[in-house]
Amino acid sequence: MAVKPKQAEKTGVSIWRIVGAVFTIVVLISYLMYHASFVTGRSMLLAFPGWETTYRACWPNPFGGAWVSDVTLMPVEGDEEDAFHFDHLTVDVPFFQFYRAGFAKKTRDRLKAISDIRLEFSGGHGSLAWPFSSELFFFGTASASPFEAEGCVEDGAWWSDELTEMGLNAGPTELSMAWHRDSDSLVKEQSIHTPGVARVDYREEQIMHDGFPLFSLIETDENELALSEWHIRDEGFVAARNQFCAHKDGIETTEFVDRHVATVRRVLAAVGMQPDEATEAAYRRYTESGAPLDLVVSYAPTIDAAIYDDDDWGRWLARAHPKLKVGDREIAIAMHAVEPRPFAPSDDDDKTPFALLQMEQNRALAAQQRETNDDAPPPGPGHAAVVAATPDSAAPEVLMAYPAEVVERPDTILDYRKLGAEKGQRFMVYLKGKSPMKVEVVGSEEGLVKVRRYLRSGWLEHTIARASFERAVRIH
Repeated sequence: MAVKPKQAEKTGVSIWRIVGAVFTIVVLISYLMYHASFVTGRSMLLAFPGWETTYRACWPNPFGGAWVSDVTLMPVEGDEEDAFHFDHLTVDVPFFQFYRAGFAKKTRDRLKAISDIRLEFSGGHGSLAWPFSSELFFFGTASASPFEAEGCVEDGAWWSDELTEMGLNAGPTELSMAWHRDSDSLVKEQSIHTPGVARVDYREEQIMHDGFPLFSLIETDENELALSEWHIRDEGFVAARNQFCAHKDGIETTEFVDRHVATVRRVLAAVGMQPDEATEAAYRRYTESGAPLDLVVSYAPTIDAAIYDDDDWGRWLARAHPKLKVGDREIAIAMHAVEPRPFAPSDDDDKTPFALLQMEQNRALAAQQRETNDDAPPPGPGHAAVVAATPDSAAPEVLMAYPAEVVERPDTILDYRKLGAEKGQRFMVYLKGKSPMKVEVVGSEEGLVKVRRYLRSGWLEHTIARASFERAVRIH
């Protein structure tokens, strides 16, 4: 009986298996890159709502998150000059949250999977006069210092490259933002650090009552603010600033400190706040020495949405329980709510707060002198004879006076051009695709309307685009 010879078994790996494995790897890498880009984009919207943010490249971090290069931040209604650049951005997301979001089948589950995220920007430099956030409103973007240029005659802010001109060995700016969302709480953290200049760390605690996840980007009026704290560490900026402005303005550093404190007091009065003497003395110690400054504010009762969005600081301050520590001295500070005293409009939009304060003081002095002259005793007979002998040509020309015309201002403005003529008036402005915002009209320049926008920390000046304008409703 013939036996069929046994064929030799094939050895090696099938080409189709190799192709399949390579294809699977390519698909996984492509999806990871897509997911990393999604997480990065969503994070930037969370950190800078309404801003224009761009970057050159985004690579997934296999341990959770992404590595991003060449990031540029530009605020809403800003231009190329109002930009800040970072060489690198690290997006950190916990490992399981990152992959759980990446392989979620539903969009809701994808957004809900991430509840912890941290953004670490490094290699920063730029010429941005806008704050990175409302919580850091009073801090310089590069100096990381509060009220950085108040008291200077000409300087209103300093860019990154100007810090070295002050004698500082300034390194690239670092920015950090983080969120931790639990079912009933949210912790926000922010920090600006420019090595050799200063550092500020901010922390906030909110009580959450809504069920929206962090990445939903939905803000409701159900949540409450329970705690805010700022921790400032000077690394040479305060002394350099004092000497730089004093030398530039031709005064002693002690006089500049007086100017700085007086200007800060006036800036706070513009938004309706007035510190007591102990608080002002503590801040003066920081201005003189650059000692560590810690401000911790707890709110009881907590700040709800109605008070958070209200420009009446009396309701806000009534619930605030602040403690201020400068160096090793800690005090329970007192901040009083007063009637807001905005600076009078000026023809020169580039005037610094101290220059505006000088104008106020000069006007007050002139008014006081006029009152003094009015209260002076009437001239004697000899003086009257001299006046009578004065030629008629020296008398000022008196124009014919007409009754004052009453101008009725419309409550609603639909014409963009007419809004620019409402200088000094306050409106609720409605823009296309954006939430209404409370503004004060500054004027118009080159056909564009300039306004001061109200934020929780004060007024921020910017331009309203004609194309996005819908209407403006007057605030009485």
